[in-house]
Amino acid sequence: MQPSVSPQNRGIEECAELLAFFYDRLRCETEIFKTEGNPVVYGVYDAGAEKTLLAYFMYDTQPYDEPGWTYPPMEATLAPLNLPSGEVTALYNRGAVNTKGPMMTFLHAVESVQQCEGDLPFNLLLVGEGEEELSSPHLPDFVQAKKKELSQADACIFPFFLQNTKGKVELYLGVKGIIYFELECSGASWGRGPTQFGIHGSN
Repeated sequence: MQPSVSPQNRGIEECAELLAFFYDRLRCETEIFKTEGNPVVYGVYDAGAEKTLLAYFMYDTQPYDEPGWTYPPMEATLAPLNLPSGEVTALYNRGAVNTKGPMMTFLHAVESVQQCEGDLPFNLLLVGEGEEELSSPHLPDFVQAKKKELSQADACIFPFFLQNTKGKVELYLGVKGIIYFELECSGASWGRGPTQFGIHGSN
């Protein structure tokens, strides 16, 4: 397995090259877009179609040095997993769920369609980011540089499908994002701050 641990800058360049290799297999025009941080792997598949789909991936992961792994995190072990729906075979390694597994599933699915049908019925833009685990500090630079091309997309997908404990496949149809904020409350102006009274919905 190829590590790509962005918080430790471990294996990032090598993984970007590997992802570019898989884009090339899909007959994409591939670019490893350099940023001040980790590169974005960008691929364009032009089928000459009317519609364009943008697929976003993250190829970086969190560290895997922490104890407690049942199987070696860099060996991609296939092993049984007992679920309420029965026993299944699961893949264990760092990034299998978040999100190298879904990313490679999507890329292999595209390749399978190409092998069976020839061309895809839509154009494809592939964006592979290497800093998602760092809050994407340099992704805006890529988006700004490729704004005209990216704006041609009719839809965007973030392949993050998985199978839940009941054996059902989950497919996310939208993402809201994350917002961080700090909220400070004081009851000083109305004389009932939490230092004098317990916090209660009726206060």
